[in-house]
Amino acid sequence: MARRQTIDPLVRAKVIETWGGECWLGLPGCTRVGTEDDHIVPYSHGGMDTVPNIRRACKHCNASRQDRVLYGYGARLHMIVAPPGSCDREAVDYIESHRNTGDPVVSFNAMASAMGLVSPSPAERRAVAMAWSGAYRQFAISAEPIDVWCVRTTPGTKRHPRMLDEWIALDYDVHVIDPGFGIEWERAGDDAARKMVRQWYALHLSQELVDARQRERRARLVALGLRTDRAQSPSRPEW
Repeated sequence: MARRQTIDPLVRAKVIETWGGECWLGLPGCTRVGTEDDHIVPYSHGGMDTVPNIRRACKHCNASRQDRVLYGYGARLHMIVAPPGSCDREAVDYIESHRNTGDPVVSFNAMASAMGLVSPSPAERRAVAMAWSGAYRQFAISAEPIDVWCVRTTPGTKRHPRMLDEWIALDYDVHVIDPGFGIEWERAGDDAARKMVRQWYALHLSQELVDARQRERRARLVALGLRTDRAQSPSRPEW
């Protein structure tokens, strides 16, 4: 299906009148100036060229989003961030106590285990990381209203250091698990593991920090007509 290149000028004018001309996404690198029309429900998913389904976005954010869906407008992504020693313990317990049967779980350790890897080499770890990223990317653009549980040690990579900012911008559910430095330090079996523990705590991640940022972002989404505490909202795009 060919993508339409332009939006009706009357629709664009109404979008700006209703929601303003500032970029609605605010992804890392955002210029804040809405120069393009962005479909909340992506055009590739059948999103329409209507006022409820369009907000203005800067060129950078419109390209960076890559059809990833806002939480609840397709897949609902739950991002679980935990230090190395907790990924197979507290993180698993948290997911199992919250997920429904059949909910997919994207976990580095589970993927490595499925590949038969006990102590992955650097090359094997890269392969597992690529598998994790591929699964995450596919679920992030999924139009299916499913809950997906993703486990990560850090909310960023060398290539994408500000993944947490992206998750908050797209209204993902983010949960930080922190059993405490002392517990993680005791779990670390060697110097390499202890280095990872120090690096994790140097990030100063906390649920309180995430919650504060999410409250601010969700208030913005409410003002944009994209989030509501009510079951239905006349401004919310429909499938």
